[in-house]
Amino acid sequence: MATVYIHTNENGGVSVTIPTEEALQIMEHEEIMAKDCPDHAILIDDSELPQGDDDKFFNAWELNNGVVTVNMDKAKAIHLANYNFAATQAAQARHLNTLTGIPNTIDDSTWLANRITDRTAISEANTTTQLLAIAFPSP
Repeated sequence: MATVYIHTNENGGVSVTIPTEEALQIMEHEEIMAKDCPDHAILIDDSELPQGDDDKFFNAWELNNGVVTVNMDKAKAIHLANYNFAATQAAQARHLNTLTGIPNTIDDSTWLANRITDRTAISEANTTTQLLAIAFPSP
C-alpha cells in the first residue's frame, strides 16, 4: 500500500497527490505535503480511498472528517449525463437507420420506454454498483 495526500479542491471534489519514489528518497512525507499540497491536505493509505465500483466515480468523491466517500447525488448526476449522451447517440443512429431503411432492433415505443425505466433506475440507485448495472443504450 502507498501513502497518498488528499484534500478537498476548489470544485468541492477530492484531489489525490501520489508522491514519487524519487521524492520519498529525498524528503519526508511532511516535507512533500508542505511543498506540493495545500495546508488542509492529509496523509492516508491509498487502501482507504473508495475501491471497486466506487473508484469509477472519482468526480463524485468527497472528503469528510478524513474519510473519502462517494456522494451518490453527484454519482447519479455523472451517470445520468453519460447515459443521456449515449442515448442521444443511439437515438441518432436509430434515426439514420430509419432514413436508410435499416430496421431498428426494437420499436421506438419500447426503446423510449426502456430509456424512461433506466432513468428512473438511475434516480433510485443507492450504490455505484447499481448505477453501473444500468447499461448505456444502443440503437
